Amino acid sequence: MSKPSSSSTSARLIRGLLLRRLQYNDHHLPQPNRSFSSCTSTIPNVPSYSAIRNFSSKTNTSLISQFQHSKPKPSFSNIFTFKPPHNPPNLSFTSTGFRFFSSVNNANFAKKIFDKPATALSSAFSRYRQAIGLQFEAFFKRNSLFLFGATAVLLCALLWRIMFGIANTFVGLSEGMAKYGFLALSSAIVAFAGLYIRSRLTINPDKVYRMAMRRLNTSAGILEVMGAPLSGTELRAYVMSGGGLTLKNFKPSLRTKRCFLIFPIRGSERKGLVSVEVKNKKGQYDMKLLAVDIPMASGPDQRLFLIGDEEEYKVGGGLISELRDPVVKAMAAIKEFDDLDQIEEEEDAERELQEAERKHREEIEKLEKGGSQ
Repeated sequence: MSKPSSSSTSARLIRGLLLRRLQYNDHHLPQPNRSFSSCTSTIPNVPSYSAIRNFSSKTNTSLISQFQHSKPKPSFSNIFTFKPPHNPPNLSFTSTGFRFFSSVNNANFAKKIFDKPATALSSAFSRYRQAIGLQFEAFFKRNSLFLFGATAVLLCALLWRIMFGIANTFVGLSEGMAKYGFLALSSAIVAFAGLYIRSRLTINPDKVYRMAMRRLNTSAGILEVMGAPLSGTELRAYVMSGGGLTLKNFKPSLRTKRCFLIFPIRGSERKGLVSVEVKNKKGQYDMKLLAVDIPMASGPDQRLFLIGDEEEYKVGGGLISELRDPVVKAMAAIKEFDDLDQIEEEEDAERELQEAERKHREEIEKLEKGGSQ
């Protein structure tokens, strides 16, 4: 009885092993050709896959269930067995996200690479543009007289040739008279044109003084406070600002010119100090400020504004107030200067008297010596 049981057990094990081998070949190996399958079917004593499957369908179920519940022992082949990840979708999502993140980083990196040279180039260009503008202004200031003279000579020669050509076409004149005559005429035209342009671009302080005195003498409030008539003095202080040729965005332009003028005035009742600011606007004098500081017997000085206000008085960092101090000091020093002048005159008179007495004594001595001989 023991032999049949042992033989049946060994047969079951052999069939199970053959079944697993055939299942593995069915899943992992390519399907055999028809010729090969026909050859194998003719070989005796080789059980077919269907026969083995039908034979061990019942026994295989129990063996597989037992195999699943039992823990397999680690073997050498299991160490090198490749195991796929548990969540392939998550892996694919992670790889996609990594690709997107890397592409964004690459784009940002490329953008930074191209932005930094662009900003550096623009900043360098702006610095060089400012440097070029400053160099141009410095060159014009150093060589302004030479440039104006060369321009005047070229214009004079051009005008001379044009007038000489026109006159020679219609009138027959001698060559010498025509040349020198039209040369003098062209020189006069260029000179008057230069003076006119200079008067349009600059500010004349004497003209500003006359404009201010005209306004003051026609102001009823000023005349009532200071008393008529108002008269000025030769003491004046003025500062010119602006003007000249500049380069803005590689385009030459002219700066507007300003004149800050301060001078004292005197009325029949009080004295005052006039502050004026004038701007040359398209060749016309635009008066921005006209104020009079009147000292009072009690209290601080009173400031009367005919044009402008306190904000305009503080333009340029209080430039008018800076001019006011030396003028006030000069006005206060007039008496001291008069005293010094009187002392110097007395000293000069005394020195002349001593010199005359010395000469008189020398003459008397000469006469006495001549009479004794």
